[in-house]
Amino acid sequence: MRHGWAAIFCATILAVAPAGAAERLTTEGAALPAVAFDKGGALEARIDAGGDEALEVYAMIRPASSNAVWMRDRDGFWTEWDGDRASLIPSAARKEGDDLVFKLFEAPPKGVSAMTVTLAYRTAAGLKYGWFEAAERSE
Repeated sequence: MRHGWAAIFCATILAVAPAGAAERLTTEGAALPAVAFDKGGALEARIDAGGDEALEVYAMIRPASSNAVWMRDRDGFWTEWDGDRASLIPSAARKEGDDLVFKLFEAPPKGVSAMTVTLAYRTAAGLKYGWFEAAERSE
């Protein structure tokens, strides 16, 4: 399924994310609303797990200026990902009710101002994932 994962990093989402309700991930992949973050600022994403028990969570980015995909570990460090689901490193998300809140970064990785973000979580029934475009707000 490596090809399927590679395909999700090619999606472009044009809508700006409204404040409010969390989005849901699916086993087929879900295109989520794009977001803008403050220049040099933090980025978090809220996902509605809809009662799912998330056994592990994952967070990846593909900088707009690169074909490399990076995954975030539980400690907030980024490492390059080879696209193989078996090599995913668990990340971290805090649970708030039915929502999973992924803290992606306090400041974007050096040299990255726009990216595709992919979030996923594993349940007993399989992997649910979704992606969105994120970019620094222009001044």
